[in-house]
Amino acid sequence: MFIKKILVISILLAASSLTGNATAQDNTRDDRERLNPMRGERMMERPRPQRHAPGRLIRNIDTDGDKLISRDEFIDQRTRHYERQFDHRDINGDGLLSSDESGPRHPALDPDIDIAEFRACIAENGSDPDLEEDRFAAADTNGDGSLSKEEFFMHLEQRAFDQFARIDADGNGQLTPEELAGNMRDRNIHRRVVRMCLQEAGDPFL
Repeated sequence: MFIKKILVISILLAASSLTGNATAQDNTRDDRERLNPMRGERMMERPRPQRHAPGRLIRNIDTDGDKLISRDEFIDQRTRHYERQFDHRDINGDGLLSSDESGPRHPALDPDIDIAEFRACIAENGSDPDLEEDRFAAADTNGDGSLSKEEFFMHLEQRAFDQFARIDADGNGQLTPEELAGNMRDRNIHRRVVRMCLQEAGDPFL
């Protein structure tokens, strides 16, 4: 009987200790929320840094500190490390990039995708189908099935020129934060259209 009483008392004490710890933790959490009631919501809503956010792009590209991005600054940033990019892709070190080495091909090149239907869908939804080019084929200017370092650079440079022209809405040769923000919105819309059109062009039942 005496041993049973000791066991009962021990169990009660242990339960009381656990309850006390849990209560203390709840009180600590309540105190934090009382002192900073928006803490949890702010953590949930805090935006993640975006690679192409206007402010970040300007900090990375604006070399003269005028808070704008000139055409030369933009082209230079896009092509500056082309040799490193080329060498990284040139796995066999032969000085040429094959279609496999150049990177993943556009998903629309899948044989199950109707290219004409895919492009028409993009146009019908207000986006530019020419943005979805086969980059390898566009860069392979001599059509020999491989890319030289010069072809690789020329394609990067041309894409940068074209991209700058699209973003530079007023055509003054300078990119403003507002133009960069507008480009981000347009890119997001275009990506949604491309995903939808790829699905439709590859689904025989749609």
